[in-house]
Amino acid sequence: MKIQEVFDKYIENNSKSDTNRSSLGSHRGKIKKYITFIKNADIDSALTEKNLRDFIFDKKQQPHGKYDALFNFYKYYYEKILNVNGREIPNFPIDVKEVKVTSKRDSKREVVYFPVGFNFNNLFDDKHYYHLNNENAKLAIKASFSLALSAGYDTGEMFPTNRSNKSVIMTLDDCIVEDNYVKVRNYYTQSTVPWILIGGKNAEYIKDYYEVRRHFSVKHAGQEKNFIAHIWETSELNIDESVVSGRPYTPYQLVSYMLKYITRKLGLDSPVITDLRANMVFHSLHNSKGSALRDIIELYGYLPFVQNAFEEYCIEVNRGIDTYFSPLSFDIARDSLEDNTLRFDEDEKKKVRTREDILNKWIRDSIKVKKLKKVYNNCCQICGRQLTLIEGIVYSEVHHIQPFNKEHKGIDDYPNMLVLCPNHHKLFDLGIIALDPENHNIILHVDKNNRLNKTNLKLSKHELSSICVRYHFENIFLEISKQLHFL
Repeated sequence: MKIQEVFDKYIENNSKSDTNRSSLGSHRGKIKKYITFIKNADIDSALTEKNLRDFIFDKKQQPHGKYDALFNFYKYYYEKILNVNGREIPNFPIDVKEVKVTSKRDSKREVVYFPVGFNFNNLFDDKHYYHLNNENAKLAIKASFSLALSAGYDTGEMFPTNRSNKSVIMTLDDCIVEDNYVKVRNYYTQSTVPWILIGGKNAEYIKDYYEVRRHFSVKHAGQEKNFIAHIWETSELNIDESVVSGRPYTPYQLVSYMLKYITRKLGLDSPVITDLRANMVFHSLHNSKGSALRDIIELYGYLPFVQNAFEEYCIEVNRGIDTYFSPLSFDIARDSLEDNTLRFDEDEKKKVRTREDILNKWIRDSIKVKKLKKVYNNCCQICGRQLTLIEGIVYSEVHHIQPFNKEHKGIDDYPNMLVLCPNHHKLFDLGIIALDPENHNIILHVDKNNRLNKTNLKLSKHELSSICVRYHFENIFLEISKQLHFL
């Protein structure tokens, strides 16, 4: 059955009801747009999470209206067409919490993000700049992109606009150029860091522009001291009129034009990306598995663009994940597979010390270790093998993800434990390998070229603590990675 057939019945059914008629008016148009969007597909494929998500979060309209319309349509299909009892209707594929967060964010300021894995070098590819026919304009744009992506600068710090406080516009004195880096002033008042050091390619783009800018006599009134200034003849620029109508007469307009131009040339379906600093935060969180948040807040504070990017990161990470994190998730492992159940019975509860006692005495719970080994039949969760000592006798070890000692204070409980062979136990202890804090079944190796990197656990029969996995990742794995220069 095509979705159009179901929609026709939906219209007919709701038109007869005074109760539903008012909502039908606002829902009808959105469902019709959805039918066009998926090209009148079969109803089962039309209501998959991917199709619904691509439409609801397409950035063209706020998502809550589309969500409400499709939620009601989804419910109608199961109740009236398939005659499914209300309690047995499958959950709508998209959580309303996502819509609320996105709607709240959009009401403040719509932010469009480059897809995860986007290569920011694309913004600096010379092929996008040839049509401008002006070297100074190209240098100014690349420097502006670099300041946004490395120092979190926004239009308010780089360009004088009607809304800008001109007393905080970046000047030549706010940039110090050294051989291996560039140092720029930090304008964020919530930070205690006065200067931001920029290295790598971003520093090179800023240096290239700086050398031209400091020898250029700016003739535009009010821009004499500005770092990003009008150092080109607007009449010389070749502008793609299919992107904007009219010429960009200010540095701000020119940078905005190039973002639109590059977005279009890269074939991105989303609207133009305008907030590069939020994109910088969002992608930094992804690249660091979220561990960069502490440094980001220290550098900028928890301002709206940081909050916005963090919310987007959380939504992106949790897509497709059925479980949710609770501070109590490390207390008791809840998964039960085969005939083995990892939980406390009444007799065991009486024997268990409080967590405070465990932390003070550091006494290992050998009962849990034995039970966990039994669940995995002494097989390593990474390689899946048993270590045979002699015929009929096998051996395995239990690793505490967040180390169970006075320094790291990990818990001695199932959610902080892995069953491993001695080799992989030692690699974990040293921080050579870790679990991905965003997906506990993925193994990470400090050497990204190692065959173990991004492979799956061979065995996974119990729930792990998000706190413990992230602790090991941030405090042990990342530290050894930096020491070995793999990051």
